Amino acid sequence: MTEHFPGEPKSAHMLTRVPGPATEALRARHNRFQDARSVHYYQDARKSLGNYAVDVDGNTLLDVYGHIACVPIGYNHPALLEAFRSERFAWLAAWRPALGVAPPPEWVDLVEGPLMGCAPQGHDRVMTVTTGAEAVENALKAAFAWKARRLRGGASWTAEDLQLVMQNRQPGVNALKVISFEGGLHGRTLGALSATRSKAIHKLDFPAFDWPVVPFPANRFPLDAHAAENLEAEARSLEAVERALREGGGTVAALIVEPIQGEGGDRHASPAFFRALRRLLTDYEAAFIVDEVQTGLGATGTFWAHEQWGLDTPPDVVTWSKKFQLGGLHLRSEFAPQEAFRLFNTFLGDPLRAAQAEVILEVVARDGLIAHTRATGELLVAALSGLCDRMPQLFSGARGAGTFAAVDVRDAPTRDRILDAARQLGLEAGGSGDRSIRFRPALIFGARHVNEALDRIEAAARSLS
Repeated sequence: MTEHFPGEPKSAHMLTRVPGPATEALRARHNRFQDARSVHYYQDARKSLGNYAVDVDGNTLLDVYGHIACVPIGYNHPALLEAFRSERFAWLAAWRPALGVAPPPEWVDLVEGPLMGCAPQGHDRVMTVTTGAEAVENALKAAFAWKARRLRGGASWTAEDLQLVMQNRQPGVNALKVISFEGGLHGRTLGALSATRSKAIHKLDFPAFDWPVVPFPANRFPLDAHAAENLEAEARSLEAVERALREGGGTVAALIVEPIQGEGGDRHASPAFFRALRRLLTDYEAAFIVDEVQTGLGATGTFWAHEQWGLDTPPDVVTWSKKFQLGGLHLRSEFAPQEAFRLFNTFLGDPLRAAQAEVILEVVARDGLIAHTRATGELLVAALSGLCDRMPQLFSGARGAGTFAAVDVRDAPTRDRILDAARQLGLEAGGSGDRSIRFRPALIFGARHVNEALDRIEAAARSLS
């Protein structure tokens, strides 16, 4: 397969354990003022290259974690470095505008060009924000505004509505709900947390809306060995969704779902499941929000993961962030509020990151990185399946779409020991759900990187025996 990052390291190379002494010294300083317990290592931003992260101790690691799916075209890509050197971004180097108040003309070019150029089919509006959680917050707000307008029959607010809203009392509106799935993660802001169901630690001690939660079908792999079981699980999940919609009595404004549950354990459902979900939501007049914060921009082998579902009617709102370097949501026009200032904040995104996204999208198109990722993903899942065949006492359930892939380990403690052993061998990977190892590499991840990653995972697993 084509080499998409000439000059990157040929392989990982370790000088110390990870975390090493330089990382621990920095952590001690850092931890005085911020919680640094989650830090794997401190990364040398200038020396990292392509698929390889270099830490402050001089260790070179093959990175398949990608800052939790945030690295689109590798570290220090020449196209991005040249964009900085050529002053392509000079128009925003010395200020950060309030984009809803006084944007520079270049911002209009970015909206018309890259941001709408990659819009999902059927979407003709876009809102930019800073993070994925903000994208979800505003997607929920858009769904609530749409639903409330429908409940009023399109009429405007009354004087009483305007008075009661300032007391947090809105008859009818305060009863609106959003359905989400067990295992889903949609962000850590307060609204998004009410739809987040992945880990208790995310939600403890924070007030939450009383919104319905339904089981995610979580297909088992290999698919051909579990076809009947998966079909039954999807049917039960759809029954639970319809029950929540029916019992909601018209109060369900939206359902939100990830195409693949990332933090929840890389859990998949079939295209047929999502098509049935779309039909149910249309029938009950609830919005369909697809959270592509992790899956968007090519990671699954198509630009948007939901393209693989074959929907007759597109999702109503699609959220995105991570590989885009900023956050945002695309909407069908009817979901854009009719009044100004409904979806608004000071910055409305980050123009520098949007300008970087334009360069990233140019590289993705020029180098055919989505097709490349689709082909590499086939190699990766095949290699993970081979690992399951060779070590069935440890590994099972190899799965993926593109390079958005995972494999299960027999239990969580063993998974965590394998991840640590792999890191000592030069592989930066992460866990997912209760016992999975997840892959979130850059789109330049190729065949040789697949071989190196699998060699190190297998060596790590064998070192435990």
